[in-house]
Amino acid sequence: MDTEEDMSEFVMPIDKEKDSSESALCGRKLPLWLGLLLLLVAVGLLVPMIYFAVIANSKACVDGLQAQKECQEVNQHVQRQLTQAQELLNEKKAEAATCKQAVVTLRDSLKKEQARVEELQGE
Repeated sequence: MDTEEDMSEFVMPIDKEKDSSESALCGRKLPLWLGLLLLLVAVGLLVPMIYFAVIANSKACVDGLQAQKECQEVNQHVQRQLTQAQELLNEKKAEAATCKQAVVTLRDSLKKEQARVEELQGE
């Protein structure tokens, strides 16, 4: 038993009351500090969000979005027309190439016929 009493001299005395009050105090300070910080952050984010919502729903912004939508629709329509015109142009180019080849063939045939006619006239 003497050794237990001797050992107790070397161990720090535990004050359970002081320990529980410190942990309760720390438990209050940290959440209160953290709560205030979170409140400040929330207010700091909420104010710009409300400002953005007001600006985004303003008449000028809504009108701008409508104008942009109409512009995109017109742009798509013009793009379709351009595509159709390009396809038609390509078809006409192909037809022109075919006609040109036919003309070349006919000229060659005509030259051969003329040469033959001249040969027959020469006889």
